Amino acid sequence: MKAFLRWAAAAMLAAALSVAASARARADDIAVGASPVVSVQLQYGYLRIVTWNRPDIEVETAGHIGWQHFDAASVRGHIPHDITLWAQRITTPRGSFDLPAEQFVLPTLPPGNHEAVVIRGGGATVIHLPASTQMLAVRIAGGGVVRIEGYHGAAFAALVHQGAIELENVRSSGVAQVGRGPIFAQNSSFGRLRARNAVGNIFFSNVTATQIDVGTVGGSIVAENMHFRTGLARFQSQRGNVVLGVNGGAQIDAQGRGANAIATSFREAHTLSRSGSGARAILGGGGPVVTALSPRGRVVLFDGSIASHPRLSRRIPAIARAFHQVRARMAKLPKRRPQGGHVRAFRRFPPPHRPPPRRPIRVRVRRRGPPARSR
Repeated sequence: MKAFLRWAAAAMLAAALSVAASARARADDIAVGASPVVSVQLQYGYLRIVTWNRPDIEVETAGHIGWQHFDAASVRGHIPHDITLWAQRITTPRGSFDLPAEQFVLPTLPPGNHEAVVIRGGGATVIHLPASTQMLAVRIAGGGVVRIEGYHGAAFAALVHQGAIELENVRSSGVAQVGRGPIFAQNSSFGRLRARNAVGNIFFSNVTATQIDVGTVGGSIVAENMHFRTGLARFQSQRGNVVLGVNGGAQIDAQGRGANAIATSFREAHTLSRSGSGARAILGGGGPVVTALSPRGRVVLFDGSIASHPRLSRRIPAIARAFHQVRARMAKLPKRRPQGGHVRAFRRFPPPHRPPPRRPIRVRVRRRGPPARSR
């Protein structure tokens, strides 16, 4: 993300950029090329990003949003090759949870010209992107929720300090990180995916992945109807549980805490072997290697969905309940277009708001006793 922001800053300083082009566009309707690159940087708020079959970007907000457009010549040579995930420390009554900084190598974008749009501000916002958008980077520095629907570009990155991320019908490669809050992905397909949080649960439903790495420090991972292509898959919770439901062939290597840390519930043909606090399950004759780790919790393995295993739901009621609650919560997120805010284009982004400097406080020291006599 820092690399993307560095690119945006460098592009903004390029002479003139595409000011004339952005000045001709309406403030809420931005004309872009065939394969744009989009960066959205909010301070707070609910953000919904939807793709559509139009060649422009539409921004609607209940807050205050500013945007700037860059032509392909300004963007060329500045598209980042990797993204640095934030290092975050989340403090809770249970202690501190740390996410170290991490690099994620982005996939190569398709050849051709790529115009770019950088959007900044705060408040509830809905953005419609062309279906041909090839890179999407989203950052919410404070509290907020990101919902990305129908994005099928080459790469994406979504970083939220505190709140939630939902990925619905996403076909791409990228990263999702929330410091405090859940990550939810459903009906999606990923080439490469890195998803992590410090505090909060991670939920997957009907997801296909070639390479996937999911981790949480203080929460649990619940995934159902997972399908793995050739590649590595890893699910790890440092202090919570890992509940993993798989469709199709796979070799699952599980490691938990204690002799009874691994629980299984399989309907289809499988081979299961146990060793100490670990287990290996081979489904459908084998397939991609899937690792499920929980050094301080339990690992639950099953096939298909949670709903197809009623006895499993009774054994892990709190986890199953949390899964359905988050699913319902995400479904109720508002999808209407926000109104009443302000969207505008500008040649240069205004400097960030800074509080006025504090006036110096003068302290008078009163001496006790009689005043000293002067000579």
